[in-house]
Amino acid sequence: MNSEPALQWIQGFPPGMDTRVEWREYGALHVGLAGRYDLICFKLHAAVDIGSPTHVHYKDLLALSPSEEELREAAAWVRTQDAGPQFPQNLELVVTHVRRDLRSR
Repeated sequence: MNSEPALQWIQGFPPGMDTRVEWREYGALHVGLAGRYDLICFKLHAAVDIGSPTHVHYKDLLALSPSEEELREAAAWVRTQDAGPQFPQNLELVVTHVRRDLRSR
């Protein structure tokens, strides 16, 4: 398992995520699956961090086909996750590319 996302516990999750988690049981193992909106938030954040439209996170985000409202709300949450000076510009660039790529489908 990838432990890097564990740092998200410190930064915080998208509001209401706890109500969207789908729990599944596999014997004694209980697994919480993030909801679609939360995946959009996480994939957008990861795509901005990586900064490449060929990276798997960007492709995953496109595969989720976020609506304009979902993309706008996800971007608002992502803005709260990084205070780096370039981060807001990178976020807007990725969102612009996502909108373009979704329209061209």
